[in-house]
Amino acid sequence: MASIQKRNKSWRVLVRRKGKTVTATFDTKAEAEAWAIITEGKIIEGTPPEAIEKTAVEPAAPESTTVAEAFKRYSNEVSPNKRGGRWEQIRLKGFIKRYPLFQRPIASITGADMAEWRDMRLLRVSPSTVNRELCLVSTVFTHAMKEWRLGLVSNPCSLITKPRKPRPRTQRVSLDERKRIIEQLEWDGVSTPETSSQWVAFAFYLALETAMRKGEILSLTWADIDFDERYAHLDMTKNGEERFVPLSKAAMALLQIVERQVATEAVVPVRTGHFDALFRGAKSKAGLAHIHFHDSRREAATTMAPKLSNVLELAAITGHKSLSMLQIYYKPKAADLAARLDV
Repeated sequence: MASIQKRNKSWRVLVRRKGKTVTATFDTKAEAEAWAIITEGKIIEGTPPEAIEKTAVEPAAPESTTVAEAFKRYSNEVSPNKRGGRWEQIRLKGFIKRYPLFQRPIASITGADMAEWRDMRLLRVSPSTVNRELCLVSTVFTHAMKEWRLGLVSNPCSLITKPRKPRPRTQRVSLDERKRIIEQLEWDGVSTPETSSQWVAFAFYLALETAMRKGEILSLTWADIDFDERYAHLDMTKNGEERFVPLSKAAMALLQIVERQVATEAVVPVRTGHFDALFRGAKSKAGLAHIHFHDSRREAATTMAPKLSNVLELAAITGHKSLSMLQIYYKPKAADLAARLDV
């Protein structure tokens, strides 16, 4: 944290981060604030205190950069290097287009402004969506503070309370529900998929047998599958690490009904946007609008758990790093647990 105090005609700034302390003195408060922001970023990045220059940093004029301009710059320079970059770019473009608040100078945005925006969004979308959007906006503000010196002294998103998260989903997918969905996608469950709809149904069944995420399945290539050792290799997952997903006999049977393509081609040749539209349409027609594709991950984890000796084995399959997250996906029925107690 930075502490700035006036001493006679100068301003003394003290920065404490990660047990390290750096001080400097400047003629103006603006110079002290700008230096404090840059210094905090350098300490976080690992720069030793003795290597940090104690010279004034020229702060950018608050009126020179709007939030919209910061969003555009972040979208062009930072988002392309992130796994979720495309989602960020779409969201930031929407923010610029829809909300007048973000046409204002970035240094003029206050916590009260962000609280009002949060409350307005809560009237239209779920708390989870608002939290994701606030996280993105906050990330841009933080980057602007540390890297671009746009006159920000604090992140206004850190001054407000985030919406309370709703209870985690507990929805599972029954045998009847999965059959109704693949019927709408016009796949019989045993023949090689030919249409995009049939490929979506195939992916849904593969998810139910492997606990893989939709994105992981769509990124899977034939080169990632080892039929001899019975596993699928995911080079990059949501938590940033690789994972080896064991393939059950049922998962192997699914993959073996598909005519093997060129090694560099995707196992499921459907683009994400088209995939989502087809699945949404099928579940709605089946009268199962409450089912999400991601519910297959919970169903798979819950089905696998009794077959494994401990929770670490289940985590190795699903890729969860914490028990609290794994508990969101492992949802056994109380009756089933009661029956196991009598064995």
